[in-house]
Amino acid sequence: MMTRRSDAGAGRRALFRTALAASLAMPTLAPGVPARAQGRVHRLGVLAAGRFSIEGVRRWTLPELARLGFMEGRNLEVLMRHTDGDAAPLPALASELAAARLDVAIAVANPIARLLRAAEPRLPIVMGFAGNDPVADGLVESLARPGGLVTGIVMLGEELDIKRLEFAREISPGGAPVGFLAGATLTPARITRTQAEAAALGIPLVLELAGGPESYAAALAALRDQGARVVVVGSFPGFSGNAALLASRAAEAGLPLLCDWRHMAEAGCVVSYGASNADLRRRNAVQVARILRGEPPGAIPMERPERFELVVNAAAAARLRVEIPPLLIARADEVIE
Repeated sequence: MMTRRSDAGAGRRALFRTALAASLAMPTLAPGVPARAQGRVHRLGVLAAGRFSIEGVRRWTLPELARLGFMEGRNLEVLMRHTDGDAAPLPALASELAAARLDVAIAVANPIARLLRAAEPRLPIVMGFAGNDPVADGLVESLARPGGLVTGIVMLGEELDIKRLEFAREISPGGAPVGFLAGATLTPARITRTQAEAAALGIPLVLELAGGPESYAAALAALRDQGARVVVVGSFPGFSGNAALLASRAAEAGLPLLCDWRHMAEAGCVVSYGASNADLRRRNAVQVARILRGEPPGAIPMERPERFELVVNAAAAARLRVEIPPLLIARADEVIE
């Protein structure tokens, strides 16, 4: 009898070790991922007209997604496509991503969202960010209840462009025209609205379009030749991703730049005014995670930035012999000496 009990105990211990080994061998999933996602790899696509947006997704969106339970290389596959400011390849890139059977895509700017939707009408899209009004563009029914397959962040680039035009007016010497450098994906309607807003504010405006980095020098020279002494850089991922080169080309033309992101002031723009990129990219991650968990995009409200940063690069202004008004410096969140 003693022998039989010992054999039974050994059998139970062996069975326990086998079960434990099996449980340890099973793949685990971070908290927050639903049971239906066990063992499934989700596909996230990202399409942008500049490297800056891709870098932001890598730096802030993907780590936040991992914290929320969707980790690249584990249960998330990420396909990123971008140009360097050139709009021509974007339709083909949108079709390439659409063919990859994505679960959700991040579209940087309204035109890119439209390209993705045209390539795959059933694809859920998170805007990162909507630079134009997505309601007027027909992408959503309303910001509070988008209603379709699009949600995301709304950061109306034209409103921020107008704010930077007001700052430029304070800097521009003797009422000289203010230059406006427009990106390749800016729609004609948005350019027209920007020109109308500038006219309403009494700001004489000259405008040039630029795409890839090779076009910067010629566009800036054309603005200078039209009398501009200060240039507002329109919100555009291609410009953001080549901030140092853009600032260098502007310095060669003797033109101070007013830009949107903090890192662009750090790279040589004399003033930057815009939202916190890190905050917005993390909010994009939350929206993507909600869709991957099964929420319809149309039920996820679109969000707007809550915090804006004004940065003055006094050192760059001094090199260009530009006087920054004391009141503007006093309002700045940061002054780079």
